[in-house]
Amino acid sequence: MISQRILDLVMLTEIALIALAVSLYFLHGVWLLLNQRRITAATDSARETLVRLVNTGVVDTEQVKSLGKIPRGVQVTIFLEASRNLSGAAKERLRFVAQQVGVLDRARKLCESRWWTRRLRGARILSRMDIPDPLVLELLRDRNPAVRAQAAEWASAQPSVPVITAMLRLLADPTTQARFAVQTALLRMGAVVAGPLATFLERNSGRAAEAGLRVAESLAEPRFEAAALRLSRTDDVAIRTASAKLLGGIGGAPAAERLVELLSDGAPEVRAAAAQSLGRMHHWQSGSMLAQGLKDPTWRVRRQSALALRALGAPGALFLRRAMKGDDRFAVDMAQQILELPAAAAG
Repeated sequence: MISQRILDLVMLTEIALIALAVSLYFLHGVWLLLNQRRITAATDSARETLVRLVNTGVVDTEQVKSLGKIPRGVQVTIFLEASRNLSGAAKERLRFVAQQVGVLDRARKLCESRWWTRRLRGARILSRMDIPDPLVLELLRDRNPAVRAQAAEWASAQPSVPVITAMLRLLADPTTQARFAVQTALLRMGAVVAGPLATFLERNSGRAAEAGLRVAESLAEPRFEAAALRLSRTDDVAIRTASAKLLGGIGGAPAAERLVELLSDGAPEVRAAAAQSLGRMHHWQSGSMLAQGLKDPTWRVRRQSALALRALGAPGALFLRRAMKGDDRFAVDMAQQILELPAAAAG
């Protein structure tokens, strides 16, 4: 049997270990509290120093040196905070101070790291600071989709031909995160992407073409017409749908003619997009074809056809009222719904 002395010794050992663990937890908590207070004080002081440097426009070497002595994490925090609220000359002064302190050079080194999390952090810093740098082209080809997505956001402030070309290649990116980021970045670039995008659409198909059509829809320039007409005849339903929406934005006789043809497409998504686009164009000549869409077996097509007729004004309203007197209950129901909609809801 185990002696009482051994049991007492084990119990005392356990009590000592528990007391040690509690002491360590307590000391760790105290250390965290003191460290947090130190970081908070350093952050507040550094933030005030940075504000003075940016607002005065005078480079005080002592103040710059003081910023260089604070923890690097604090440096990044205050510079990124300031970058959100600055532009123009003030933003330029902020970048100058960040360069002097070493924030930008360290971010560039992070972009070249073997670890994707570091590359992501470096790209985020340079992106928020609006730093133009050829590194963005490398990161747009990064093997990690999160890094590619961040690089796309960064690239949106660098609308050069090489950057736009690299971005367009990413429209076929297999990951949704990166592809969506690229589309958003291209939209932010604006009309400068129209020329390269038109060339891209003329030479591509598949997923890349679909994503390119969605970007082109926001620009809707006549130079996209040839590509949109070509792509509207592909076998891919999503591409035909996107083409129909783009043609509605471009307008013109060739676009309207093709959209009328797409009202008879085998895919309901395409028919609905074609009806929506004809309404957007106020193409009153297609009124009778749109009226036929009120009898379509797919609810979405019927609704878009009715909304398109409503958008035509008086001629479209006439078709809707005629439909209400017909014997097709789907057409009657949809025509009644759309006619009763207030003008704002009907678009």
